[in-house]
Amino acid sequence: MTNKRGITIAGRVLSIDECIDKLRRYPSRTLLRYDLPGRGDPNTLNRDDVTRTRAVSSRISEAETNWFLDRAKDAPWPSTEADDLRQADPSVIDGPYDQLVTFYNHFSDGAPRGIGIAKISKVLHVKRPAAYPILDKRITSIYRDAAAQAARRYPQRGYRRANWAAIRDDLIANTESGALEVLRVALDDAVESGARLTSLTDLRLLDILTWR
Repeated sequence: MTNKRGITIAGRVLSIDECIDKLRRYPSRTLLRYDLPGRGDPNTLNRDDVTRTRAVSSRISEAETNWFLDRAKDAPWPSTEADDLRQADPSVIDGPYDQLVTFYNHFSDGAPRGIGIAKISKVLHVKRPAAYPILDKRITSIYRDAAAQAARRYPQRGYRRANWAAIRDDLIANTESGALEVLRVALDDAVESGARLTSLTDLRLLDILTWR
């Protein structure tokens, strides 16, 4: 059954049926390895937290794993108020958004060659699965125009493209429209792995739908 409410992603609306089809085809082994173990201690990073990102094609090496673990030892971990990207308003100075930025920058500033936005975001998503979007070339390409528009709304940030803000816009819109709730109900009814999928954060569901 097609629901009139759809999921909006970077200006495109996917019907609930389209979303179900995309999620049905998402590999169960990726959910089992990357998502379902949970985030563990929210303020520490262990080896498995890093290496499990290989399930989403991070290709993180052992040397890079050691770098992440060492870097995390003195990381400025975000507070619980920054656990959800929807609560991280880029227009608010010194709020949850800045906590997320500071934590991300702790890893991105001075990162060795080979560690960029994709690897960092995949690691940070493990620890804050409702706050950090997974960003790679494909996702940033899809959000290219929306991120540029979002950057213009927050000139104080000095970004050419505000990917987090653009994804946050969609996250909020799909929450307020009720589309995410409709999708979750439909997943339970239509997909064998529905229980696994509905355990994911709203942000992760949107990530899968964007990438697929």
